[in-house]
Amino acid sequence: MRLQTKKRYILLILLSFIFLIISYGSMANEESRENRNIPLGEVNSLKMTIKFGAGKLDLISGQEDVFEGNFQYDKSILKPNIRYEILDETGILTLSQSIKKDLSLSFPYKNVWNLKLPSGVPLQLSVYTATYSGDIDLTNLQIENFYLNSGASQTNIVFNQPNLVELKNINIKTGASAIKMLGLANANFNEMKFTGGAGSYTFDFSGNLIKKSKVNIDAGAAKIILKIPSAIGTKIIIKRFPAVKLDIRGFIKINDQTYISPEYGKSDAELDIEIKGGLIDVEVISLTN
Repeated sequence: MRLQTKKRYILLILLSFIFLIISYGSMANEESRENRNIPLGEVNSLKMTIKFGAGKLDLISGQEDVFEGNFQYDKSILKPNIRYEILDETGILTLSQSIKKDLSLSFPYKNVWNLKLPSGVPLQLSVYTATYSGDIDLTNLQIENFYLNSGASQTNIVFNQPNLVELKNINIKTGASAIKMLGLANANFNEMKFTGGAGSYTFDFSGNLIKKSKVNIDAGAAKIILKIPSAIGTKIIIKRFPAVKLDIRGFIKINDQTYISPEYGKSDAELDIEIKGGLIDVEVISLTN
């Protein structure tokens, strides 16, 4: 047990060091800046794929039918490749960068993307990253599917207002990271699958839940925090391992694995959450208005 705890602390220290490197400004003499505006044209939806190396990545909503990107980088190898085409009334936008080569560059270097995504069309968003920090603010966007696959990361994923379309799936896979997901009840999602390594993960289900939503969380040596409004009916199933530590407030214990909130079974809009993993520390906080 002590060996596992030491491993966890080492991973978290390493993660903090990586984030410090990412945030450190470039000492290079030359810095490239590039702005791109891409009108979507006559499309009914947008499929957007982002392949980002190591650095800082921020996403927010922008104009209804225009993609806007600001890119700052020190090395020519970090210049983004941008491709847009229309296929059967669907816009296909791809932003790419060599993830493997980025990690072999000597630090410090600057690699920053600030992206404004179109708010007027349904969006299927896929993000692939190496080591990064930043904010993914999906407020005021029409997210139909959201996929994130990252290495070590430090990020906030935010829904401050109800998602205007049905979000079928949220699928997140990450290495040793610190991730906060805020306003998840606003996401209007059917199912969320989260797979994480060592780190700290916060799932805040504040917002307006309008349907039954399913959540599956699988993590390594991690701190998992669930923040759930007391008005939302919720069932939590925790697959017990010897190293699981639990701190659950405002829930009724059904058995060694199952906990329900007092409102569970009283509404069609409910959360079903299943958690499993090794060496996890689970804290559930019931939020009151």
